[in-house]
Amino acid sequence: MNIINTEERRRYFQSFKCEVLTANLKNKELIKEFVSKKANNQLEAYIKNEDRAWAEDSDGETRVYVVKDETDEIALFFSIKCGLLIGENPKYKLNPAEREFVEIVFEAKKNDDQSALEGYYEYGMSEFGDRIDTLFELADKRFNAKKEAKKTGQVENWRVEKCVSAIELRHLCKNEQYQAHSDLGVPFGFGIFWEKIVPKLMEITKSVGCKYIYLFAADKSDEFGDGNIKSLVNYYKNDFKFYECENDDLVIVKPDYDEDCYGLIQEVSMLEHNREAVWHEFSDV
Repeated sequence: MNIINTEERRRYFQSFKCEVLTANLKNKELIKEFVSKKANNQLEAYIKNEDRAWAEDSDGETRVYVVKDETDEIALFFSIKCGLLIGENPKYKLNPAEREFVEIVFEAKKNDDQSALEGYYEYGMSEFGDRIDTLFELADKRFNAKKEAKKTGQVENWRVEKCVSAIELRHLCKNEQYQAHSDLGVPFGFGIFWEKIVPKLMEITKSVGCKYIYLFAADKSDEFGDGNIKSLVNYYKNDFKFYECENDDLVIVKPDYDEDCYGLIQEVSMLEHNREAVWHEFSDV
């Protein structure tokens, strides 16, 4: 069979099935054949370790999916979990000197030292100019948060400008032993992402509010592409249509174990549009 056009390519990828890892006990045996030996890649160990992928999927911490062909061979696995993006007002982004000044003003407010506050305001006018009111505003926000914590008897909460609903796409990894069709004309991961993973994400977002999808590009290789950016990052940006979250004044809550990973986001509302657009790029029209 020769795949000669875009629709045939899409049908090929749509023929795979996407199955929750723990929904089928046979997957315990099937994942033993999964191979991923790329440099510094620990994803093979993750999917094969019952105390990790299987356990996380069982207890609901992470939902792990295996993508299988008609013979039940696992071609790829990925996982998703609920996440959170933090909205950051650009005017509240501080340099070290501004951050130190806000701390000083906060301490004066905490001690109700009006004389010191007047002096700090005059100093701040000469040192920070128009930024002075913003810095005092930030000190007020922190002071009010402290009062609220004392009033409610709770530990002071982490106050942010806004919280934005999101889903994290994790552990996207192809089985290196899997022999895909030889005439695809597009990367295997590309097709599975747009025809199996994206529809799954869109299905989920019909039931729960979610504005963004995000991921961390865990490229620990020494391969760099255009603009001195890691090759995997370029791949996610060019083929999967993710982009830097700074464009939307957002910050990804990043755990320690994702150190050195590159955070990227994509709007849920754009998934279907992007899906059609990327296939159009490969069309024979």
